[in-house]
Amino acid sequence: MSRRAALLAGAALLLLGGAAHAARRTAPANTSPPTISGSAVLGSTLTATSGSWSGTTPMSFGYRWQRCSSSGDRCETIKDGKSQTYKLSNRDVGHRLRVTVTASNADGSAAAVSAPSAVVADGSPVNTAPPTISGTIKQGETLSATSGTWTGAGPISFSFQWRRCDSSGGDCRDTSTGQTRQLGVDDVGHTIRVEVRARNSFGSTRATSAATGVVAPRGPLPASTAPPTIAGLAREGQVLTAAPGSWSNGPTSFAYRWRRCDANGNNCDGFADGRQVRLTSADVGHRIRVVVSATNQYGTTKATSVPSAVVARAVPTPSGAIKLPSGETSLPVAMIASPQRLVVSGVRFVPARLVGRQAFIGRFRVTDTRGYVVRGALVYAVGLPYSWVRIAPEAATGTDGWVQITFFPTRFMPIRHAAVVFFVRARKPGDSLLAGVSTRRLVQVRIG
Repeated sequence: MSRRAALLAGAALLLLGGAAHAARRTAPANTSPPTISGSAVLGSTLTATSGSWSGTTPMSFGYRWQRCSSSGDRCETIKDGKSQTYKLSNRDVGHRLRVTVTASNADGSAAAVSAPSAVVADGSPVNTAPPTISGTIKQGETLSATSGTWTGAGPISFSFQWRRCDSSGGDCRDTSTGQTRQLGVDDVGHTIRVEVRARNSFGSTRATSAATGVVAPRGPLPASTAPPTIAGLAREGQVLTAAPGSWSNGPTSFAYRWRRCDANGNNCDGFADGRQVRLTSADVGHRIRVVVSATNQYGTTKATSVPSAVVARAVPTPSGAIKLPSGETSLPVAMIASPQRLVVSGVRFVPARLVGRQAFIGRFRVTDTRGYVVRGALVYAVGLPYSWVRIAPEAATGTDGWVQITFFPTRFMPIRHAAVVFFVRARKPGDSLLAGVSTRRLVQVRIG
C-alpha cells in the first residue's frame, strides 16, 4: 500500500470513530408528547404515558402531575403526584390535569408536557341532552316528559318538577311533579318547562327543558271590547273606583289590580287590589291604572285602563268641613267663593222614566269645582215647557250635598213618547241669581 493510501485509510477510521462516539452521547428529545388516559371523575385513577423520545438508551422517565384551571392553564404542581398514575381527589373537581414527563439518559435530560385532561367531575350525573316535553299544548291535554340523556356512575334515578312560566318562558313557578302533567285553566296563556333531577351515589344534578309554546284555551277566553275605566278625583285622600269595561265570551268574574305609574303613565308597579282604592301621599305625582282580569270557564284575560290624571296633593281641609263616611268632605255653601263655582254634579229621577201623571221626585247633588260636597246650597228646578209640571220652591242641599224635590205634573203633560226638560240652578244664599258662584244645568226625564 502506498503512503498516500495509508493516510486516507487512517483519516476515514478517525472520522468513523468520532461519529460513533457522538451517537453514543445524544441527550433525550421528545418526538410525541405524553398522554393521559382514564375517566376524569372523582375517585378514578388517571394513567400517564411517557410519549415518544429519541436519544441514547437506556432512558428513564419521571412524572409530575399538575392541577390546572378549568381552561387548562394556570397550573400548579401536585405535591404527591410523582408516579405514572394519579388518583383524583376532591381538590381536583372542577380542574383539568396535566402531566410533565422528564426523560433522562447518561447524556442529559428533557421534559415534555401532556395536553390537559377533561374537567374533573365530582361523579354526579352529567346532562348531555336536555329533557324534552311532548303532547298538545292546550288546556285539558296531558304533557309527558323525558329525562334527557345523562352520563355518570350508575344507577341513576330521575325525578320531575313541572314549572309554569310566562309567555316568553321566564319567571317560572313550580307546579306539579311526576313524568306527566295535565294542563289546566291556570296554565292558559303561559308556557311550561320541566326540570329533571338526576341522582346517583355521588350526588344529584338538575337540567331543564326548553319552554313549550303558549298554552291555548279549550274554548274562547274573555275578550276586552272596551277598556276598564277609572272614576273619581285624582287627589290624595280621594277614592278611585274601577269599572271592568266591556267584554265578550261571557266572563263570570272580574279581579282588579291597581298600578302606580310615572307621570307619563309608564313604568307601573302594582300596589293594591279590589274595585276601589284610596289615594295616599305615595301616589302624589303619579298616574294610576287598573288592570282587570276577566275569567270564564276556559281561562283569564287581562285588560288595562288608560291612566288617570296625575294625582295631586290634598288640599288642606277647611274649617267647618265635615268628613263623610264615603271619604268625601262636605263644606257649608258660605265657604264657597270665587274663583270656585258650584256644580250640579248629580241628577236622579224616581222613577227614572215617567209613566202617567203621578208625582215624581228629582234628586240633585251640588259640589264645587274642587270636588268638595256642598251643603246648604239653594237648588231651583223648573220643568219645560212650563205648563207640564207645577213649579216647586227652592230647596237646600243636605250634608251629603243632595236635595230632593217633588214635582207634580199637570194635565197638559203628555204620557208617552216625550221628555220633560228641567232647568236646574244652584246658588249661594245672598248671591245674585245670575252671578256669584251659582251654576246652571239642563237635564231631562223621559216620558212613556
